[in-house]
Amino acid sequence: MNPDQATDSPEPHRWYRIWGEIAGAWAIALAYPVYTKIASGPEALTALGLRRLDVLVLIFVVSLLGPLLITLAELGIRKLFGERVRRIVQGLVVGALLSLVIWQWLLDHGSPGFLRNLLPLAFALLVAWLYVRTELIRNFALMLSFATVVVIGAFAIDYPIKDELLPHKAAASTAKVDADTPVVMVIFDELPLAALEKPDGKIDPRFRNFAMLARKANWYSDAVSVADQTTFALPSILTGQDPNPTGGNHPPSPSLANYPNSICQIAENGGYEVHAYEPVTDLCHRSWDMGTRITGTIRRAISADNPIYQDEIAPSELDRRAARAAGSFFRKPYSEIDEGRREAFNEFIDGLPSDSRSLSVLHITLPHVMWIYSPDGSQYEDFRPAADTLLTNPSTEGEVERNAQQMMLQLQFTDRELGKLIRKMKADGTWDESLFIVTADHGAAFHKDGSRRILDSTNEGWIMPVPLFIKYPGQTKGKVVRGKANGLDIAPTVMSTLGLDPLPDMHGRDLTGVSKLPRTKSIEMVGTIGGRTSIGLARVRKEQKQASSFMNRLLGRSFFAPGGYANLLGRRPSGMTEVAYTATDPTLYENVDRSSGFIPAYFQAGLSVPGNRYPGTMAIALNGRIVATGRPWKYDGQWYSGVVLPAEKFRDGSNEIRVYRVNPEKAASPQTR
Repeated sequence: MNPDQATDSPEPHRWYRIWGEIAGAWAIALAYPVYTKIASGPEALTALGLRRLDVLVLIFVVSLLGPLLITLAELGIRKLFGERVRRIVQGLVVGALLSLVIWQWLLDHGSPGFLRNLLPLAFALLVAWLYVRTELIRNFALMLSFATVVVIGAFAIDYPIKDELLPHKAAASTAKVDADTPVVMVIFDELPLAALEKPDGKIDPRFRNFAMLARKANWYSDAVSVADQTTFALPSILTGQDPNPTGGNHPPSPSLANYPNSICQIAENGGYEVHAYEPVTDLCHRSWDMGTRITGTIRRAISADNPIYQDEIAPSELDRRAARAAGSFFRKPYSEIDEGRREAFNEFIDGLPSDSRSLSVLHITLPHVMWIYSPDGSQYEDFRPAADTLLTNPSTEGEVERNAQQMMLQLQFTDRELGKLIRKMKADGTWDESLFIVTADHGAAFHKDGSRRILDSTNEGWIMPVPLFIKYPGQTKGKVVRGKANGLDIAPTVMSTLGLDPLPDMHGRDLTGVSKLPRTKSIEMVGTIGGRTSIGLARVRKEQKQASSFMNRLLGRSFFAPGGYANLLGRRPSGMTEVAYTATDPTLYENVDRSSGFIPAYFQAGLSVPGNRYPGTMAIALNGRIVATGRPWKYDGQWYSGVVLPAEKFRDGSNEIRVYRVNPEKAASPQTR
């Protein structure tokens, strides 16, 4: 056949062929990468509460909706301008979609911007020309339609999507709840007991609300976490079931599909009102509407709210803009570890039910990384991506001390928010009669090198011991209860308050009325790498005391003196040697607006040090007075200083920051830490 014959009097393609060709190219270029990023971990669907119907709608939006809209547009073009013009448009569409594959490959291999845009553009035009001119290429485009089925099928059977689409476990039959007691549970994240507890075994009074709970509630001071990972620990807390580590790197998705008997579902089935926010698991009442769940999942997958490449004509930037535009019609969901945790906490507090027959569950990723909050709730720029802070500890003491300071200041903010919740309950008249539980899913480690989050033999005292406070209805006087306790005990305790017997698969014990718990030499815990293992508690307690002593030595006198010499705070730097520096972002301090909620409290700078020798402790002066001290660290041959400054010391407008070297002889005091 003459190639030109196809353009003389082309026979119109049927609509389903048009759609099939577009959908196949769409599946390869767009749907497959998006699906791959969506199905990237056990909380892939649960983070925003996607369930079976949501997944089906997600598949329609990601794989089918775009090609359908393009098909309708092409049918309109054919009606107005004829099949020949429509075929040209089809060639351009298929070529443009397939060129995205080339663009992504070039991007992954670090090709320069002009090349990664020029080559895909040339390829798209070539495909369009061949599509119009040759039947062979049109038939090839038709064969691509099979990719739609393959890509959707692969996504549907991928981990953890299949957990939601396949038949679920049946929920146990539970009785109607006759109780009239409000239950409020707060689960913090990455909160080691060593951060709250002083070496003398008491809660640090600087954390006023945690200290109040130690006085007015039962404090289970030997409580430990059941796992070092939220996707294991949270389901155990909310169901009383042992963590299931059998999946290895693919643990069960923390959803109702795998854990149907959460206390939220039991309470709701029994007639209780359930109010919940959980940014990782999906075991309670969902926080978001369907539009937010779908668009939020897509935005996360393509990093729509945090573009990495600022290339104006790059396809990924266009994708992000399209996702942001589509998501603008719905609420933007709060991030798990970045911005929005303050707003999520406040929204949870504002939404507390006034009905005493209610269960409220909050899992908030505080004082979890990212560390971006000052104690007053203002936010600052941390300069580091989450990947730098999630799993491993830094290799220098200065950075470890900086991290510890950031976490402890964020813990002060956490304590502040906890106090707001308690005051709201008292104002509503539900505090006295409530069952109020505060705990954490696991801790986090702060020592040089090694794992920060994944359990190993060097960090058990940081990760395993967690706070567990329970105020029972009518309780006004606290008690320290020692002995074995962990997250498995929470669900049976809630069941008891609701007047229900624990379910057979709840492995913890009801703590109600228990004044003394048995002591054990070891306890089982599920680690991300090691799976279920038995750990000796004597070693854990020894490491915990060492961790508590480290925090007290570092920040016991002031949260703003991780470098010691707290006696310098508030003084003028008279007679001190100034050190030249280059701030990571000096523009942050030029026009501060205290009313904005963003105060650039984290100061980081490269230091100009003669001879590049260790310069000793740095004192940071803000607007003429020393407000913080910190020990520098060396990275890639350059000395750096990084420390959080008191947010309340900043003024509106321009702020002056100077760095000084601390002379130990002149600055010495009876206690330098």
